[in-house]
Amino acid sequence: MVRLFSEVTVVDKVDQGRYLATVDDSWTIGGKPNGGYLLAIVARAILEQSHFTDVLSSSVHYLFSPDPGRVEVQVDEVRVGRSFSHYEGRLFQDGRCALTVLAIVGKLSSSNGAYWKSADLDSSISPYQECKPLPITTPGGFNASIMSQVEIVMDPTVKVYTEDSPSGSGQLKGWLSLPGGEAFDSVSLQYALDSFPPATFEIERTGWVPTLSFTTYIRALPVPGPLQILQRANLVQGQMVDETCYVWDVEHNLVGQATQLAAIRLG
Repeated sequence: MVRLFSEVTVVDKVDQGRYLATVDDSWTIGGKPNGGYLLAIVARAILEQSHFTDVLSSSVHYLFSPDPGRVEVQVDEVRVGRSFSHYEGRLFQDGRCALTVLAIVGKLSSSNGAYWKSADLDSSISPYQECKPLPITTPGGFNASIMSQVEIVMDPTVKVYTEDSPSGSGQLKGWLSLPGGEAFDSVSLQYALDSFPPATFEIERTGWVPTLSFTTYIRALPVPGPLQILQRANLVQGQMVDETCYVWDVEHNLVGQATQLAAIRLG
């Protein structure tokens, strides 16, 4: 059954700074929940605690991957200000902390153009109708149940899902839509920035590439519609890889950025 993102990230307040949520088993890859999806649950709880409406930035450390099912989120105020506030959120399962989040919250404006930007921040992704949907099985052989919920289509330049070998580019490009065409907000953008497979799939076929740390910047509220996404690997060294993600709305406004460090085994 397909459920809206706002439904699978809902949190229930049980006490001051304490919330319960359910990790949906359909939002998993190889039986484990997507990290951006878990971050969105914590972000939802943080906004429930704050009078602000949007998460502007988050810095996450993943300690272990929980199973689908009941989780608890604890939220603490770090600093409450007039324009921005800082909160710490932690997600627990069976008394064990799975991830910690330090977030800045405030109020976003809609996409209205940039005062200045680097030329590298222009999107160059093929039109939606020219892209191909991702299969439910990853190149590493994992069943990606999450693909039955969201729609991700890949640019024709991405080879790992359509040919015997990857392109070697170390980047994935394409589009993302939420279930039911739900509009993106600052919470679902936390997921969008971690929604694509590892960009290392375009270097070499591998298994799981677990995220160790992840930082997001939300720049503006996107206009309604699917998002354009570029996920790029920068350096693979010492069994770790760092990746950068950029997200644009349908009017080519940059609405989010992220960086992450992940573990990887190649060769």
